Formats: sequence, C-alpha cells, structure tokens
Amino acid sequence: MGEFKSPETREAEAMIAKAVSIMKADGRIEESELGILRGITSRLGIDEATAERILEDPEDVESSLPGDPFKRALFIVFMASAVWADGHADESEQHLLSEIGKSLDYTSEQIKTATEAVASAMEGGEGEFDPALIAVKVASAFS
Repeated sequence: MGEFKSPETREAEAMIAKAVSIMKADGRIEESELGILRGITSRLGIDEATAERILEDPEDVESSLPGDPFKRALFIVFMASAVWADGHADESEQHLLSEIGKSLDYTSEQIKTATEAVASAMEGGEGEFDPALIAVKVASAFS
C-alpha cells in the first residue's frame, strides 16, 4: 500500500522533481544549482532524505499541478530558478523549462514572465534570492 501524501506534499515534490529535471538538462548539476535546490526544498518543507530520492530519480515523482494562482506562479518560478541557478540559462535547460511548463498547462506568456523575473533577480544580485517574492510579482499572470 502506498504512502499517503497531502496534496501540498505532492505539489512540493513535483516542484522539486521538475526543478531537478531542468538542472540535469545540461548533463550536470553544479553546486550553485544544489544550493538553489536546498533552498527550494527547505521552503517547501521537504526533508533531506526525500530530496535525495528525488535528486536521484526525478521521473519517479507524480506530477501534481497546483490550482491556486500564487502556487502556480511559485511552481514556475522555482523551475525558472533551476535554469538560472548556475548563473546562466543553458539552451537545453530553457527548452526543457518550456516543454515542462507547457505540459503542465502554463502558457508561453506565463513561462516568459516567470523566466524574465527570475533572470532579472538573479542578475541583479540584490540580497538573498527569494522565489516567493518573485512569485508575488508575477502571480497576476496566473489568475
């Protein structure tokens, strides 16, 4: 019998799995990307063992798309954060972000809005990167 997981836990694990898939798109996960991943898992309340399991096999995680506009914005912001985590947006990572986003029913406009907001925040380097603040800024594109 499978383990019961709340909808929030399933959504959080799906966010992490999609971020890991994007980070792996260029064939490697750099330490800066692992730092972003640790931040995401911490914010989402995912324990280290679960994060390691997802890191090893992100395809084993069920996709669970949040319905709430803020959570949807946060989800795509986390995925865009994975693209920019190493300081640059590799073409294969950007392509995978677009594919994953579209497969989860995000529009091209929503993906672009989140990606541009994350890129601007990462390039600006002003203080600690906060995906939740970015999601608040782009959530209007998700309502």
